[in-house]
Amino acid sequence: MNKSLAWISWRLLISRNTLFGGSTPLSLLGLVLGVAALVASMAVMSGFESTLKKAMADVSGHAQVMKRSRFPDDWKELEDRIRKAEPTLVSASRFVFIEAVLAHEGKISGILIQGVDTERVNKVLNFKNRVVSGSDDLTPPSEVPLALVGKGLANKMGLKVGDKFRVVVPVADAVDPSKFQRRVGQFQVQGILDLGKYEWNERFILADLKAAQNLADIGDRYSGLLLRFEDVDHARDAAFNLSGVLGSPYWVRDWRDSNENLFEAVQVERPGIFFVVLVITLVAAFNISATLFVNVVRRYKDIAILKTVGFSRKDIIKVFAFQGLFLGGIGIFFGFLLGFILCGLFAFAQSRLGLIAGEVYRLDSIELNIRLVDSVAICIATMLICFIATLAPARRGGRLSPVEGLRNE
Repeated sequence: MNKSLAWISWRLLISRNTLFGGSTPLSLLGLVLGVAALVASMAVMSGFESTLKKAMADVSGHAQVMKRSRFPDDWKELEDRIRKAEPTLVSASRFVFIEAVLAHEGKISGILIQGVDTERVNKVLNFKNRVVSGSDDLTPPSEVPLALVGKGLANKMGLKVGDKFRVVVPVADAVDPSKFQRRVGQFQVQGILDLGKYEWNERFILADLKAAQNLADIGDRYSGLLLRFEDVDHARDAAFNLSGVLGSPYWVRDWRDSNENLFEAVQVERPGIFFVVLVITLVAAFNISATLFVNVVRRYKDIAILKTVGFSRKDIIKVFAFQGLFLGGIGIFFGFLLGFILCGLFAFAQSRLGLIAGEVYRLDSIELNIRLVDSVAICIATMLICFIATLAPARRGGRLSPVEGLRNE
């Protein structure tokens, strides 16, 4: 019976006086624009979160284990302790952070050098997909240590693959710790990276661990271990667990810690933006409701005939309710189609026009992400709004008596 009612509802809807006449096309256009705006806005919000998350995991690992000062501990023993506490550990790699100044062709810039164990780094970090030019391989034999440079720093300093540059590191005097000595080192650009975060691109350099240790004159000491687990979303629980197992000498943080405020802001703003943009869909749904009211008036004769042949009041209500659901389905289909087009235009515009200010948003580009949960929420919200909006005109049609409908003809 419901299939027959749906078929009758569809036949009444696609007539020239309903779907293609009056204010229905404009009402449907408003619904399409509302759904498209929801798709695009949710894709931007989800894309911001996933892009930042991917950058953090690729460049700093799923988690980091550090000490207040650089330590010469047996790192393999420390890795074994971590693996016993967290069996999902995939691999670990030593690293060291060194703040320095880069000098090249009369230009200087403050930089951060991250020295990594080249034998293990590819098991923990992911630089292969972030190479803009050159290579990410730091192991080829060279008289000058090789380095990977963030693209913003390379542009600012005029560095290209194969160029050599000098860095200056302040080292505390062995006799008088209040004084510093300068240590100068030289590196050669092996590759240029898009590290995903604006500040990293502007000041980040990746080098071999041994070369960084020699530059800072710290022997075999290192800052800590970079960790990679089987699941990046498990990193927070793992970091909390390791903090308790390793004890106070160690400091454990996961990929989310350094940008906690940004991730929290996204979580708070996402539902707010969803409901604000949903207002467009609400307005369009009320327009559809008004359109169906007019349609009920125009269909007095058809309603009277249907009731004469045995259709009940509930059947008539279902016929017009189905019309609202059909309009909602059409709006969702073309809304998603337009939303995908808007996402494509946004991606094109940000690559050519630089829409995202890296200084403000920490990212200079966003990989748009249309999540399944967002898509389902948009579909459910739209269909529910359209269904509720059609109840009033549907009940109006259901109350019409056959005599009244035929008398008006």
